[in-house]
Amino acid sequence: MPFMKKRFFKTIKPVAIVMAIGLIYSVFYLIAGFGIPCPIKAVTKLYCPGCGISRMFIALLHFDIPAAFSSNCVVFCLFPFFLAGYIRHSYRYIRYGKRGISKAENVLLIITAVILLAFGVIRNIFPVDILVP
Repeated sequence: MPFMKKRFFKTIKPVAIVMAIGLIYSVFYLIAGFGIPCPIKAVTKLYCPGCGISRMFIALLHFDIPAAFSSNCVVFCLFPFFLAGYIRHSYRYIRYGKRGISKAENVLLIITAVILLAFGVIRNIFPVDILVP
């Protein structure tokens, strides 16, 4: 039981740090009216698969689902799966001390990477409103 408590705090600490940074960034974004520009977009003038994620999360904080979806539709659709996978992986680590991923999880990660790469290419070839952040 003491190992579970130690693993729990070891797991929750980075989550708390990321959430704190996200909250600080969202407050900055709301006050300043602009966010940190995408470095890939700044250099190449192309949208990366992650362009629009900041706006997506800020829209989700305001429960503005249509705006969140239009900011980055693929990450919006994949986010529940990312979250479920992270929760499952964290639970397995906290409960049993196992950190590795299974072959099935590895295949899902590869499929996700292919989807994101394809999205990055497609959103630059076909600049349709739903694909452009």
